[in-house]
Amino acid sequence: MPIIEVVKSDLERLVGLRFEEITRLLEHVKCEVEEDAGDSIKLEVTHDRPDHFSAEGLARTLKGVAEVEVGLPPIEITTSSVELKADHIEERPYISMAVVRGVRLDEDAIKQIIQLQEKLHETYGRGRRRFAIGFYDVSRIRPPIYYRRVSQDDEYTPLGFDRPVKIADMYKVTEQGQKYSSLIDRERPPALVDSSGQIMVVIPVLGSECCKITTKTRDILIDVTGTDLRSVNNVMSILIYALLERSGEKKVEVVKGGNPYVHSYTRVGVDPARVGELLGVDLDLQRLKRLAEKARLGYENGEVVVPPYRINVLSWVDVAEDIALMIGYNALPRETAKVLTGGRRHAVEVATQQIRIALLSMGFAEVNNYVLTDSTAYDLCTPAAVANPISELYEVVRCSIVPQLIATAATLKRREIKIFEVGEVVRGGKTLRSVASVISRDGATLTDGLSVVKALCKRLGLRCQMTHTSLNWALPNRAAAVEGDVSGYIAEVHPDILAKHNLLVPTVAFELFLKV
Repeated sequence: MPIIEVVKSDLERLVGLRFEEITRLLEHVKCEVEEDAGDSIKLEVTHDRPDHFSAEGLARTLKGVAEVEVGLPPIEITTSSVELKADHIEERPYISMAVVRGVRLDEDAIKQIIQLQEKLHETYGRGRRRFAIGFYDVSRIRPPIYYRRVSQDDEYTPLGFDRPVKIADMYKVTEQGQKYSSLIDRERPPALVDSSGQIMVVIPVLGSECCKITTKTRDILIDVTGTDLRSVNNVMSILIYALLERSGEKKVEVVKGGNPYVHSYTRVGVDPARVGELLGVDLDLQRLKRLAEKARLGYENGEVVVPPYRINVLSWVDVAEDIALMIGYNALPRETAKVLTGGRRHAVEVATQQIRIALLSMGFAEVNNYVLTDSTAYDLCTPAAVANPISELYEVVRCSIVPQLIATAATLKRREIKIFEVGEVVRGGKTLRSVASVISRDGATLTDGLSVVKALCKRLGLRCQMTHTSLNWALPNRAAAVEGDVSGYIAEVHPDILAKHNLLVPTVAFELFLKV
């Protein structure tokens, strides 16, 4: 879970309540206190609420819980006089800009803006690969602004520097240059340049001192560039609404050119009776409307109106969760189980524990990957797609653990690796308990996998029979099927698959599926 740090006095000003009162409301926004450092506090927030990655978004939700301010946050959308002229940049084709006016900043506020920027980069931005964010002082820019390529021999003053340097040198002498310059064409990097010729930022690497925001800044220009237009628009919404919490004007100007920011509300049909049945509470229309407004949602003509920064709301079930949070989880009714039985461990869980102990005793190390993953790694089977993935990293349900183990082995950079994992996979529409392992070392053969599987079966008292089989991802004539009390396969992984993961050592994999 992301950890954010906020200054108590800053949060008090934004919410309009004393900090003692604020702490009592945190359970309604799924936040937990990680560390109290006196003047500041560290909070654990959830991944599904990126608008809570800074004090501004957190304060907006807390104001609703406390009924200091309810309903949809106020916003006025106009067209900016600032103009963008964008070239097509292959590695980062989408760009959107907006200006938020009348912002009041102090050092705490600037730290929160930077924290929001970096948390979004780290999580939803996949380390700036998917999108990158920039903030600029409008008063220090001469429009129009150009999104175009520059030369690595061009000079500018990077953030934190007091003198101009060549972009090629910036790659070497700054942490950001070393970390992010690999994402672009280093010789002809994309940049924002104003009409006076000053480079505002080398995207997505590092901004310039020329137009950075300070405590004197009143009007902020936001830019978001990326590889996915939907993500660019979603992130822009989060940033705009965060800055509006620091603005007295509540006004946003959309910059012409590029991919103009599209501000739109989502409408979700919600039946109070259905939500009430799900939560176990009596919920009429008036109570639903009041609770939705406390959650900073709107309600019109039988539909809940969702602001664009709430990118986690996909259906009425997400609205029901917000309603539950506003009521308070501890205030929801408790029910006694209708069937009372004695509990015992399921046979599959007993077998799983025995398998873990056995593999650990054989010198294997256990790893744990996510059940949801990305589709690019799957050559072994066809995974089930998630209808509404929150991220490209979690767009399918795995159908095998082996690809993840191969990817893990590749990251270890060792000549000899013995790892395993026990977990769920979905195959043929059914959820199965899988035991998978990878042996990676010089001279590894099918025999290594066979010996481990036979030892497992003998130790667990399972009837296992190995027969010849062929797999499209295995070396020819180097694969075996496992039948009996468990089913599965053992194979030497084809070098083409290993090269795709940059694993350059012979590798044997096996996967067994326990019968439930």
